[in-house]
Amino acid sequence: MSAGPDAAGTGAGPFSAFEFMLALRYLRARRQQAGVTLVAIISFVGIMLAVTALIAVMSIMNGFRHELLTRLLGVQPHVYVQLPQDLNSQTSDLADAIAQLPGVRQAGPVTLGQALVTSARGQAAFAQVNGVRASDFVNFDIVTGAGGVAEAGGGLVSGTAEGFGEGRNGGDIIVIGSAMAARLGVSAGDDVTLVTPRGAQTALGVAPRSKTYLVGAVLTVGVQDLDSILVYMPIEQAALFFNRSAAGDYIDVRLTNPDAPEPVIARINAIAPPGALVFDWRVENAAFWNALQVERIAMRLILSIIVAIAALNIISGVVMLVKNKTRDIAILRTMGATRGAVMRIFLIAGATIGSFGTLCGIVLGLLFVAFIGPIQDGIALMTGVNIFDPTVYKLYRLPARVDWTEVVFVSAWGFAMALLATLLPSWRAGRIDPVEALRNE
Repeated sequence: MSAGPDAAGTGAGPFSAFEFMLALRYLRARRQQAGVTLVAIISFVGIMLAVTALIAVMSIMNGFRHELLTRLLGVQPHVYVQLPQDLNSQTSDLADAIAQLPGVRQAGPVTLGQALVTSARGQAAFAQVNGVRASDFVNFDIVTGAGGVAEAGGGLVSGTAEGFGEGRNGGDIIVIGSAMAARLGVSAGDDVTLVTPRGAQTALGVAPRSKTYLVGAVLTVGVQDLDSILVYMPIEQAALFFNRSAAGDYIDVRLTNPDAPEPVIARINAIAPPGALVFDWRVENAAFWNALQVERIAMRLILSIIVAIAALNIISGVVMLVKNKTRDIAILRTMGATRGAVMRIFLIAGATIGSFGTLCGIVLGLLFVAFIGPIQDGIALMTGVNIFDPTVYKLYRLPARVDWTEVVFVSAWGFAMALLATLLPSWRAGRIDPVEALRNE
């Protein structure tokens, strides 16, 4: 005697409409299945909240990363080019050639030196002096506010860049960082004195040199450590003050896309003389960059584990569903349904919980990022505490930026975990012997 027609439909392939219909029907609430429904709801909410947390935290980390890199790259070179000592005279010419390369916004020589800065009030501060060409300085993002620097709170605090580099040997106007200005008690229009041990060569050795300069402007990068040491000086004046070559110590290259400097580095290496050292900002700030990468990977791993743990709740729901539907499984098997069809029915049921939980979590996470400002204000209003003090963090809002690559990863991860969690109980449902099941009933 032949078995009845296949319950999934003769000729119907895997994951047919019949299998989806049964899976969704099993998930509907019934009085005798209240426990299954409750577990399904708990599983759904758990995955939804875990995915929401994953997207929110990763978006906030991306926001902080963007803010920090915007401020950092607004003042530091994107690519450094250093020539051997015997070829140092070619620095300026090479900088002009690099400036013409595709992907390069500007390039110019820099003379770097250290000095002690003192004010009329008797205050002193250590300074890292950057000697740059006036034509390069006025186009820096930290001066123009371009590249997101202005939105990040960077730029000129007081004074202007007018007059920078004008006069004999570049003039006597310099620009200093805001934290240094606060420490010295000076502002734009005040005088400061720079002292360096690298002065003129005398019969008794190198004599210290000091000179008074006018503070033309005060700028802020938004990073306390940089604002406390930054000084910009015309490159001609820096060469005289530090007794250095007017050609510069290295070339400061600014890119249109600093996140992908490799193509430009390859072009620079093609025109640079043998022995030239070319590296990007990630090498110069290796410790900082590696810390950001490790933190990002660690947070993604930890939150992904939380999503996986939330998905494990699906196992309980599917196991209870299989137990309650043992008689139905036996009937389906006697009607001709294959083990694979039974397995797929419960696999679809568990995957549905995981998929909808992941989808709702993504929507909630994106809404959280979109309305993070009002949420921050609401928490501050309810608690009476400013949870993100701008005087501490130098940011007025908790930064958050959605990385769609992360959203795709979260979607795939949530769905994959739901499938894996459902696989074992679904497989066991397909292995149920219909005779034994009906006998026990």
